[in-house]
Amino acid sequence: MAGGINDFLGELGERANKDLREKVDVREVDDFPEKDEVSSDRIWLRIDDVVAVVADLKNSTALSFKKHPQTSAKLYEAVTGNCTRIVSRFDADFVDIQGDGLFALYHGERAYERALCAGITLKTFGQKQLVPAIEGWEQRGDQFPETGLKVGTHSGVLAVKRVGVKSRTHEWKEPVWAGRPVNWAFKCAQRADAHQLVCTQSVYGKFENNDYVTHSCGCGFGDTPSAPSNAIWNNIDMQGKLPADKAPTKVLLSSWCVEHGDEFCEAILNGETDREDVTFSGFGAV
Repeated sequence: MAGGINDFLGELGERANKDLREKVDVREVDDFPEKDEVSSDRIWLRIDDVVAVVADLKNSTALSFKKHPQTSAKLYEAVTGNCTRIVSRFDADFVDIQGDGLFALYHGERAYERALCAGITLKTFGQKQLVPAIEGWEQRGDQFPETGLKVGTHSGVLAVKRVGVKSRTHEWKEPVWAGRPVNWAFKCAQRADAHQLVCTQSVYGKFENNDYVTHSCGCGFGDTPSAPSNAIWNNIDMQGKLPADKAPTKVLLSSWCVEHGDEFCEAILNGETDREDVTFSGFGAV
């Protein structure tokens, strides 16, 4: 380590001024870039209409590798690998695993449909597979925090380049996805509770006339069958996490149905929108 900390900070200040002074090349691209197309030079790739899906584990701060290394490690294993499998099933264009969660990016053909189905599958996995498995192991003596997956999604413009440094012994350069989609999707996931999917209007608006998204299948929330209902979606107050003029933001309360989940997921992915059992389309219909 050469020089003092003040000299080092002075060098950083000079670099920051140089970075702000020099122009950067921002290039519009139509297709989602491959890994080797993302530059570490002053070249940013700008991509329109990217959908970000974020999965976050509730109460992950209660995990401790100091006090409970076995249960903490087990939960990480059960969450991260399976969440990655879920977003990969729907052909994510990019996945970044971050501790107990991840974000996935979708672009191109049926990007919104693939992203939404991934989001619903994440919350369904957390509610119907992960939590029951945890409860089973708790009966065997393991202790886990009350948990579940919180999911958020937003869409918009992203710019990407590799950011970092290369030293004599190491190279730390990773793609940075700058823009609102990832940032706001994280804020939506933070606002969600376990087993909830929070969508900004940029995503929900793509489906507000899609009967397979806006209305339940008719099985009801419990064991009692009912008519298709749009009560599966509610408005949600983002509590200052997003600008107020970006409302309304919606939260999905239901998950894939055991009986109709396959049918609904396939219909959404295929771009189908109309159901004969739904009289009116859109949020606000009964």
